[in-house]
Amino acid sequence: MSRSELAERQAALLAALVAGGPAPAGIDASRVALEASALRAKRRRVLARLLPVEVHERLGADLTPRLDAWISANPRRTGTSMHADADAFVAHLRAAGVLGRGRRRWWSAWGPR
Repeated sequence: MSRSELAERQAALLAALVAGGPAPAGIDASRVALEASALRAKRRRVLARLLPVEVHERLGADLTPRLDAWISANPRRTGTSMHADADAFVAHLRAAGVLGRGRRRWWSAWGPR
């Protein structure tokens, strides 16, 4: 297998794990789905810890389904921090009218992430 073929297979596996793509040929789709689910759950847990209290108070039990839907529609981009990911989710909620304008997160004052 050439380096370019290996790179293509790795990119396909990554897309299956984090962006909802199909499992590459020769890889067990059920195992890929299981690992993708675990990665989404890990991202959800980290994001939930980073979100402002107002988000938890406003959404309550609706937080997990909203996070899951947002995570599925917004794969992590290379080079973004989890803080930026949490800020993007909050911005999504504000744009959807779920949250009002709030204060900036303390780390936002430190500049780009």
